[in-house]
Amino acid sequence: MEKRVLGKTGLEVSLVGFGGIPIQRCNQWEVDDIVETLIEEEINFIDTARAYTTSEEMLGESLKKWGRDHFYLATKTPKLDYDGVMADVKLSLSCLQTNYIELYQFHNAKTMEAYETIMGPGGGYEALKQCQQEGLIGHIGITSHSFEVLDRALAEGHFETIQFPYNYVENKGATLFEKAKKLNVGVIVMKPLAGGAFINATYSLRWVAENPDISIMIPGMDSVKQVRKNARVGNDFKVQI
Repeated sequence: MEKRVLGKTGLEVSLVGFGGIPIQRCNQWEVDDIVETLIEEEINFIDTARAYTTSEEMLGESLKKWGRDHFYLATKTPKLDYDGVMADVKLSLSCLQTNYIELYQFHNAKTMEAYETIMGPGGGYEALKQCQQEGLIGHIGITSHSFEVLDRALAEGHFETIQFPYNYVENKGATLFEKAKKLNVGVIVMKPLAGGAFINATYSLRWVAENPDISIMIPGMDSVKQVRKNARVGNDFKVQI
């Protein structure tokens, strides 16, 4: 599996990571099989969120079975304030059945007002910095569908990773990613398959992978078949000259 460094986090992550949204509709045994397959295919990055209903809980059960040490865990909070973020970190640790999460992210900071609340006095960023100091989390990231919010986040330099949609149709993020690469900020690509809209997943993922400014892409997967198919992109990846 092709590996890339996730910016200043220093984490060496698989080119194809696991997006944990769709497993909400899976049974536990299906998630167990998926996690086992991730290990077999050398996918070492799992992205989930407090907002994905049962995703954290089921992943926690599977990690207990197959081994926490195989993965870097990333999750997210939609909360903006100190108390809300602190509560979510504790819930994530409990649900994932771990005492440490490699990357904790603010989930879809939609507006400048939301961003300013996160970064202001009593905001969620203060909470994640405290969690980082206490050794509960390793790194702090931010996700958004707003180019402007992430552009500002990059300019202010508080985050180690950004997460933004990017695919053949939604390709506005390219200039954002170029800036992130120069600043050594890790780039996580969400929606590389446009939410499942593309017929040929392999070609779509290869198109994203050709961008040297991205660190990792996290297509959502809810079956062993999808994991194996998507993993082939990372396992067979060759830079086109």
